Amino acid sequence: MPRSSPVPLDPATLHRDSVVFNALDCTPLAWADETYLGKLAASGVTALNHAVSISQDYDAAAAALVGWQRRLAETDGRVFQAFGLQDVARAKAEGSVAWFAGFEDSKPVGDDLWRLAAFHQMGLRFMGLTYQNRNYAGDGSGETANGGLSRFGRSLVKECNALGVALDLSHTGERSTLETIELSDKPVLVTHAGLTHFVDSPRNKSDVVVRELAARGGVFGLASKSGFLDKDGLTRRPSAQVFADNIDYLVELVGIDHVIVGTDVGDERKYSREGMARVRRLYPEIPIVGEDLDLDRIHPEGMGTPADLPVITELLVGRGYSAEDVVKVLGGNLQRVLADIWDTAA
Repeated sequence: MPRSSPVPLDPATLHRDSVVFNALDCTPLAWADETYLGKLAASGVTALNHAVSISQDYDAAAAALVGWQRRLAETDGRVFQAFGLQDVARAKAEGSVAWFAGFEDSKPVGDDLWRLAAFHQMGLRFMGLTYQNRNYAGDGSGETANGGLSRFGRSLVKECNALGVALDLSHTGERSTLETIELSDKPVLVTHAGLTHFVDSPRNKSDVVVRELAARGGVFGLASKSGFLDKDGLTRRPSAQVFADNIDYLVELVGIDHVIVGTDVGDERKYSREGMARVRRLYPEIPIVGEDLDLDRIHPEGMGTPADLPVITELLVGRGYSAEDVVKVLGGNLQRVLADIWDTAA
């Protein structure tokens, strides 16, 4: 249960003073304009893992990463590419944003480990093992076969450990997820998912997965998606309190030290009815939008834009979490785990 603070906490002050590390922002490069940068500033975010590539081949992912690097160079240091935790400290001191490059799929690596090394040199620091479908490494959560890691997948996990690339299992099937947790020499992440306790979807994670993840030192971030958090989320937009309900359950299950922020919220202008119809067609197992394609229900109330991170602090304070625990969730837990993965000082 949350530990009540001895004195009332001011959420705005606590958020402002904390290192806020969002483990997944999915804004496309097409929307990386001044409007989006304004939302980042309003969010109070210190650092973020940015989904540069969803599920692309090597050339397209490399082009996307370079495209982001060029865009960041135009921000006059307000947002800069980060390579380690020292950059998070720099961003907090400067009032800027440390931007980390991430892929949501290992598809850009193909079956050639040298490509992972090349991307790491370009700054890749987070990588999803799979994105829903099967790839050379293993099965995504959309594969009904639920196969485990391939021989190449096992080599890829070890190479990520050696290079210092944080493995993200948000879109990975249950068996591949559990095998990766067991095999990895480093803690692994689930940056943006839901819990099958609340919504029984293959895109969400079971209590078994969450317990095993935490037992090996990993951390879990809840996606701010209505359909992931609430069984009626595709037909009725829930309040932000449903997000807090999910956090409370996570804390009861594995403890506060294994909960992080990973909203999977991108600039809301990216959504269209046509795009969401395509997502439903390609990935019917993802509970992101209902049959009526109502875009307003994708996120809980008050959590639909990159500017809305302060709502999470307000929810935690409102549920009676202590300042120490809120700081852990906002950024402390993720930094602790990344220090291990990246072999660097926290």
